[in-house]
Amino acid sequence: MKTNRFFKNGIILSLPGLLSIIVSLVAIPVHLKIAGAENYGNYIIFHFILTISLIFNLGIGKSIVISIGNFPKKSKVIAYQGLKYTFVICSLVAFFFIFIKFMNIEIFEYFFKSNKIFFYFIICVVSTIFYVSLEGVLQSNEKYKSLSFYNFLFFSLSLTLPSLTLLYSSESNLDNLLLISTGLKVLTVFLMIVLIAFSNLIKVSSNNILINNLKKNSKWLTLNNLLVQFYDIFDKYLIKVLLGPVALATYSIPQQLTGKLTIFSKGFSVILLTILSKKKIDNKDLNQTIKIFLTIIPALIFLIFPLYSVLLNFWLGDEFNENILDLTKIFSLCGVFAGTSHILVTKFEASQTLKRNLKFEFILMPFFLLTLYIFLSNNYSLIYIASIILLKETMLLFLRLNFLKKEIRNIINFYLYSILFILMLYLSFKNEFLFYLLEILLLISLFKNDK
Repeated sequence: MKTNRFFKNGIILSLPGLLSIIVSLVAIPVHLKIAGAENYGNYIIFHFILTISLIFNLGIGKSIVISIGNFPKKSKVIAYQGLKYTFVICSLVAFFFIFIKFMNIEIFEYFFKSNKIFFYFIICVVSTIFYVSLEGVLQSNEKYKSLSFYNFLFFSLSLTLPSLTLLYSSESNLDNLLLISTGLKVLTVFLMIVLIAFSNLIKVSSNNILINNLKKNSKWLTLNNLLVQFYDIFDKYLIKVLLGPVALATYSIPQQLTGKLTIFSKGFSVILLTILSKKKIDNKDLNQTIKIFLTIIPALIFLIFPLYSVLLNFWLGDEFNENILDLTKIFSLCGVFAGTSHILVTKFEASQTLKRNLKFEFILMPFFLLTLYIFLSNNYSLIYIASIILLKETMLLFLRLNFLKKEIRNIINFYLYSILFILMLYLSFKNEFLFYLLEILLLISLFKNDK
């Protein structure tokens, strides 16, 4: 794939992230002002818990992409098989959660006590599992414009639109907000099925060509996804339990906003997985993508660091506090490091070496979990918790860069840039003069490298 086309498609798939940031800038203050921080905290924790459903796809979505890349002439058959297996999994997962409800097994507390919210939860879980497989079909057939639109509907708009409806309704009941969110997810899945059917992207067949790739990759893809989701939700769940929904809202607002950076990396990762699976790429595009996320994007972020206070104060009004400002700075860098890691993991997925990547996750897990629990149990500041997340993302990035050192050019530069960004983050709190000096030196360095 030509580099220009690669980046064009990457930008197309990244647009939902940009639009999501814009919509969130309006939706979050509206939700906080009308419904309050506690309501917003409960609303967000529902969506965080919902991300668990990504695990239940069992890697079928990405297996579809990898299998079609290996056997392009069997693409329609592979797509059909993937959707068939997904339907079976959806049925089993729905039955599992209904069984839990029927047996009165207390999981997720509030959400399983409310019949309405439990029903919305089941529908959202099934929709998410199916969405990932449908995404794999569209991705492998390079339907990037359509996929970008559906990503925006399913992930971004389903999260932010319910908050915006509060402007036109006095009802801030959590049930009503989740009904809208659920409806948007179901609508998106329906539209994707219609597109796939009318585009003739599937073919009914008894051929089991997908099963071999599923057997080989499924357990590692699922385990990797499990760890990713666990890392993503564990800190927020502990904050909800130990510090309450208001603290969760304070923590989640900057994380949710800056986390959109990983959506940009996902856009490029989608392209990379497709073309790496088809073995149509050298490492040029991989290196260029890493450079963007580990150099240029942080440089742009640091340029607006001095404006964060003004922007957040204007945006959140009375809800703004210094904790949110400091958390926004930390999570900005977390988003860059996590986004870059996301791209590197794509390389592992396409080369079917995820087993090695999982070693990194397991190495860090005991340290991560223990540290978080100790800090939260002793009522440490949310800043300390965010710093632990940043440390974890930094260590994972270093480990993955080191493993892929043969594929990545100028890897030493990426190590140095990462360390420089940590230092700049620290100086943004402590010494403005040195912060600006390093900012200038960074921009000069980037300019010289682009010549």
